[in-house]
Amino acid sequence: MSHRNLKTNGCEPALGGHPALTGMEPALSREFGPLYGLFRINGLEAPAVPERRRPLVVLAERDPDTAQLVYLLAESNGYHVKMIDNGTQAWQMIQMYIPDLLVTNIQLVGMEGLGIIRRVRAAQNVRLRTLPVLVMDVHHRHQDVMAAFQSGADDYLEMPYDRRAMLRGWQRLLTLRRLPSPLTALQNEDVMIRQVALSDLLGRRPDGLVEGLSEYLWHPDRTLKTTVCWALRRLGTEAALAVLERHQQMLRQCASGM
Repeated sequence: MSHRNLKTNGCEPALGGHPALTGMEPALSREFGPLYGLFRINGLEAPAVPERRRPLVVLAERDPDTAQLVYLLAESNGYHVKMIDNGTQAWQMIQMYIPDLLVTNIQLVGMEGLGIIRRVRAAQNVRLRTLPVLVMDVHHRHQDVMAAFQSGADDYLEMPYDRRAMLRGWQRLLTLRRLPSPLTALQNEDVMIRQVALSDLLGRRPDGLVEGLSEYLWHPDRTLKTTVCWALRRLGTEAALAVLERHQQMLRQCASGM
């Protein structure tokens, strides 16, 4: 039977209890599209974040080809990426959206990446000031990494990079971030970056360093635990030595109870 021949009496309930559609309703955004894409890597998908279906990442990247590759890989693994190649516009975008993660180059048009990071860390808005920041750049010299950390970056990845290493780096900052910055970089897969991060932390001795280091004492990575114990001894403060003593006592108690 043709739908044109169906008769109605005007008393039929609207489907779902909603009023009739007008045709002027807004279309669903791509936020409601598939979470994953062609280049999804199992186990390295974007973690859950509060208040958003997908983690929002501002990607400040000057090279369009690199930006497209990073965008494709990140979107395929559940991130929502907003790309920009201009530092001044990137700063405006960050203030507008307050993303879950900032990923930036060092050299950008308008405002350099380190300038953006310094503005983020000086912001009055707490969510903005504590934004996780990752530098991904082709420059990998000691002074470049140190400058990034001294500006307030949490971690650093050299380009070109393995796609799995990139996704692990993004995951690390969204799920395993440690403060003060760049404490998270002690988990970096690059030995030089870990060394620079530790050198920066011991040189500046920011507030909360002892407490931040102590969180790594029970980390499953033996090398990281050894590094943290050495760093606490190097600090040599009463608080740092007390943390080490309590840790040793707990280890002895665990051993005696076995």
